[in-house]
Amino acid sequence: MQSIEQNNTQLITLQKWLNAEKTKAKTGTYPENPEVTYNHLWSGPDLPGNQKELEITQSFKWPGYYTSKSAIQELNYQQKEALAEKEKREILHNARSVYFHLVWLNKQEALLKTRKKDGEQLVAIMQEGFERGEISKPAFDKARIYNIGVQTEWQKTQSEIKVQRQYLRQLNGGHSIDHLIYEYPLEWKLPDLDSLLINLADSHPDLTMAQLGLKQSEKEVSHQKMNRLPTFAAGYRSESFMDQNLKGFHVGISIPLWQNTNKVKQARLQIDWAAARLTQQEGELERRASNLFHQAATLQNNFQQMKAVMEEEQVSQSHLELLKAGQISFSEYLTDVRFIQETWMQFLETEYTYYELLSQLNRY
Repeated sequence: MQSIEQNNTQLITLQKWLNAEKTKAKTGTYPENPEVTYNHLWSGPDLPGNQKELEITQSFKWPGYYTSKSAIQELNYQQKEALAEKEKREILHNARSVYFHLVWLNKQEALLKTRKKDGEQLVAIMQEGFERGEISKPAFDKARIYNIGVQTEWQKTQSEIKVQRQYLRQLNGGHSIDHLIYEYPLEWKLPDLDSLLINLADSHPDLTMAQLGLKQSEKEVSHQKMNRLPTFAAGYRSESFMDQNLKGFHVGISIPLWQNTNKVKQARLQIDWAAARLTQQEGELERRASNLFHQAATLQNNFQQMKAVMEEEQVSQSHLELLKAGQISFSEYLTDVRFIQETWMQFLETEYTYYELLSQLNRY
């Protein structure tokens, strides 16, 4: 996963977007730029001089306004960080799913490769029996059809392995992953449900975004109250006409009578919505995490029971020897082999699904 974190194009793009948003969060948190105006008025023929006017002004909000705005923008950026973390977890889960799929396919391929070899030997045994007149033509054809079916499944599995390897390479930014060993992470264990639910509030991006959204809504109330306060302007002004030079200062005030109507009320209502959203997110995530946990726990029990049985299973050469010696019939051999093959496939699918569920739980 470390290679994919470094090379995945979506993650690289996501980081660049975060960098831009981090810089954006620092904009607009200072007073407006100062204004400089100069007027030059020409006099008529009856007046001997021109009039000149210079004015420099700076407008500014009430103290604390810019700190409040900066805090709101910082909370907004932190929510985007949590969103990026959520996207990252989804991408890494997708990569793990592809890798686990490859583990599953490689185990299938190894199993089918053994069955393919057994099938070829079975056809050879049946052909010898058919040539000696001991095996009927339908039975011989049945063995050949069985062998063709195993070869077809083996080839399909090999083709799917190539597809999934290419997909994994794309997730790694088009770079191949060297020395990749297709094994499940045996150190992965099913977490305790209580610990999983306790850690949700501190670790899950959806809850982090909801908590930060509530804090931002609370900050927004005090910020909108500041918008009710006047905006001030101060500056320097000079005027000259003929031999007269006038210099002084400029002060002004803008009283927000109309533009902030209902904005504080709307900000307070936003708090109620943010609090309700947080409660809804907590309940939804707990439900989903609990559901995944119970699925994984049930599958873990089935997987461990099947594993204990399947590790004792040994079918292939011994059954072929029994068939060749005439101690079991062809029908008995085929029934046993098909049953065990289906059981193995079911076991491998259960194993894959179990680790896939653990990967989903890792997103929490």
